[in-house]
Amino acid sequence: MKSFIGVQYGRGATATLVTQGPALAPKKVKEMYPDANWHMVTVPELDEELWGKDRFGENFEVQKAIVKETPTNSHILIGGDHSVNFGHFSALANQLPNEDLCLIYIDAHLDIHTPESSKAEASGAPHGTNVRALLGNGDSRWLTLQQKKSTLKPGNLFYIGSRSYEPSEISFVKGNNVYMREAKELPDESAWQKVVTEIKNKIGDKKYIISFDFDAIDPEIFKDVLVPEKDGISLDAAEYFIKAFSPNAHGIEFVEYSPTGDKKSSDIVKRLIDICLKN
Repeated sequence: MKSFIGVQYGRGATATLVTQGPALAPKKVKEMYPDANWHMVTVPELDEELWGKDRFGENFEVQKAIVKETPTNSHILIGGDHSVNFGHFSALANQLPNEDLCLIYIDAHLDIHTPESSKAEASGAPHGTNVRALLGNGDSRWLTLQQKKSTLKPGNLFYIGSRSYEPSEISFVKGNNVYMREAKELPDESAWQKVVTEIKNKIGDKKYIISFDFDAIDPEIFKDVLVPEKDGISLDAAEYFIKAFSPNAHGIEFVEYSPTGDKKSSDIVKRLIDICLKN
């Protein structure tokens, strides 16, 4: 069985301070898999004054811990808000300096803001900037954690299920020919199959990471997220993509699950993780 790494951190999400939300997910998922090998990343205690003055500085301490504690063995990361993707992907890229790592990003959002554009157009939260930082344009402290100037190239980034973004984000995506298939383009299995084929052909023999945000799924189906966006992908679509990509993935992330006790949501979390564990 793959091991798990948990990041009990949700303070990088939303415009207001969230101390629980996705920070509760690793503990909840550990209850689903109590016999698995688990490592919980050492998340610093909340410094509310620092969070209020410098969110990216507060988040940087978490990124450092993720980079330091990401194992080299096969594992599944359970976040945590989506900002944890930066530290995790950077750690894997640092471990494989000669690899051209790709990122399959299944999410309602693009998370490709700079800190400045996020403050101007969105919430200013770190969880909307992690992908842009991987591309080499982000908080200067975060970037010191990468051994390469940028650990990700635009041509190695693949969005699935997108449907909520700001002008600067979509401008960057289109201007750099980043692969993106919005949720509205994924109505049935023939569309899903086409996406899988296209992405696999583009990736070829390169290693890749899957980053799955539960808000990719329509909120009528999956309720336990902080930033729900209507008209998401179906559960069947989510399962299809996880089944298609997880067998050969170098790393897998599940993020932004915010447990409230909703049984349907927790059942979906386990169904998707079970798929990965069977591969």
